[in-house]
Amino acid sequence: MHGMVDKEYIRKQHFREGWSIRKITRQTGICRKTVRRMLRDSEIPAYRLKAPRPRPVTGPYLEIIRTWLREDRNAPGKQRHTAKRVYDRLVAEHGFSGSESNIRKVVSDLKSEITPEKGFVPLTAYPGEQAQVDWGEALVRIGGEERRIYLFCMRLRHSGAPFVYAFPDDGLEAFMAGHRRAFESFGGVPRECVYDNLKSAVTKVLPGPNREENRHFSALRGHYLFDSSFCNVRSGNEKGSVENLVGYVRRNALVPVPDLATLDDLNSVLADWCGRERQRRAASFEEEALRLMPLPEIPHPCALTTVSVVSRTSLVRFEGNVYSVPVGHEKEAVDLSVTWDRVRVSSRGKVLANHRRLSGKGKASMELVHYLPLLRAKPGAVRNAAVVRDLEEPWQKARTLLCAHSGYRELCAILQLHRDHSHEALTQALEEALALKRVTAETVRQLLLNKTPSASLTVAVPDSLAELPLPAPDPGRYDALLEEEVA
Repeated sequence: MHGMVDKEYIRKQHFREGWSIRKITRQTGICRKTVRRMLRDSEIPAYRLKAPRPRPVTGPYLEIIRTWLREDRNAPGKQRHTAKRVYDRLVAEHGFSGSESNIRKVVSDLKSEITPEKGFVPLTAYPGEQAQVDWGEALVRIGGEERRIYLFCMRLRHSGAPFVYAFPDDGLEAFMAGHRRAFESFGGVPRECVYDNLKSAVTKVLPGPNREENRHFSALRGHYLFDSSFCNVRSGNEKGSVENLVGYVRRNALVPVPDLATLDDLNSVLADWCGRERQRRAASFEEEALRLMPLPEIPHPCALTTVSVVSRTSLVRFEGNVYSVPVGHEKEAVDLSVTWDRVRVSSRGKVLANHRRLSGKGKASMELVHYLPLLRAKPGAVRNAAVVRDLEEPWQKARTLLCAHSGYRELCAILQLHRDHSHEALTQALEEALALKRVTAETVRQLLLNKTPSASLTVAVPDSLAELPLPAPDPGRYDALLEEEVA
C-alpha cells in the first residue's frame, strides 16, 4: 500500500518536473496502473447534495423539449426556439396544460445543459502595446435631417483612452482615415491593433488565426508599422472594451440625439468628449503616450486610386457620380485619388480638379471656372449650360433678365469675372447690380473695385537724398508774390 507521501512525490515529479509515467515507474518501482490512478486521484469527487426535484407537470415533456433545443444547434441563430415558441408548440402539438412560466424555467435549464456558457479570460496589455478598433452606428440630426452616421472607434488597451470620429459611411477610405486621425490624436502608434474581422480590413477569413487582408489596409499597416490581430469568428468578446466603447459613446456623448449643422460640428463634439474621457485617465494615458511608436514624417494619404476617362462634356465618373475638369482634357485618361470626403483628378502629375466627394448616385459636381474658356468661345451656351443653371438665385435672375433680351453675351462677360474674383464676392456684386437695375459686366466690375481696399503707397527714400540739405523757406517771397498780383 502506498501512502500520501508517495502520491505527493509522484504527482510533483509528473506535473511540475515533467517526468513521464515510464520514468516514475522506473525510479519508484510502482507499476504504471497505480501511477496513473495516483495522478487521477487528486480530483475532488462531485457530490450531488440533493436529489433533483420532481417535475410532475413538465416531466413527460422534457425529452421533447431537449430534442427541439438540440436541433436548434443546426438552425440559423435568429430562427431558434424561444421559451414562448416552445410553450406554444407544446400546447398545440402535445396538449400541454401547464403554465408558460414553468416552460421558461425548463428551457433555461436545458439550454444551460445543452450549450453551457463559455468562460472568458481577462485580457490586458502593456503601455503602448495594443489598441482595439471597431465600427459603430448612431442616428443624429445634421442640417435638420435625421441621418445614420458611422463611428470609427479606437481605444488604447492599457489606459482606456478613446478616440471616436463620425463618418458618413464605413468604407475603406473612412477606415484608413480613422486610423490616421486616431494616431495623430494619440500622438503615436500602438504596436498592435485588434479587429473583429471587419470587411474594411479582411477580404477573406482563412482557417485558424490567418486572414487575407485588403491590400490598401496592408499598405496602411506598412506605413505606420503596426501589427494586426483578428478575433476568432463570432468572438467579439476578445476585444470587448472597444465594443463597450461604441455603446458608451452612444449613451453618453450622443444622448440626447445631437442636432447640429454639419458633420464637422458633430466631430467637434466627439473630440471634446474624448478629451474629457482622457483627462479622467490622465496619468495612465500620459504613461502610455510615451510608449507609443512615433508617427511617420509624412502621413498616409488614406486614398484609393483609379483611372477614368474624361468625357466630351469634361466630366469624369466615379461610383455613379460625375465630377468636372477644365476643358481641353476630353477623352484623356486621368488619375483619380479618392478619400472619404474628396475626389482629386490629376493628369501627368498635375492636379486638374479637387471636388467634395458626393454621396449616393446620379449626382454631379461641376465647377464654373472649368467651363469659362468654352463659354467665352460659345457664349450662346450660357442660356442652357447646366453649370450656370446650378448657380444661386441671383444668377438665375440675371440669366432670365439678360437672356430674354439677347443679352447672353453680357451674362457671359459677367461670368468671366470669376477669373479675377471669388464667387462669393461676385455674387454679392451681382445682387447689388440687380438692385440698381444695371446688370452689366462693367457695373459689376466697378462694384467689385469699390469694395477692394486701396493699397497704401510706401516710398523708400534713398540715403543720399535723405541727407541732402534743403534751404529754409523764406516767407518774404510770398509777400513779393502778393505785391506783384496787386500791381
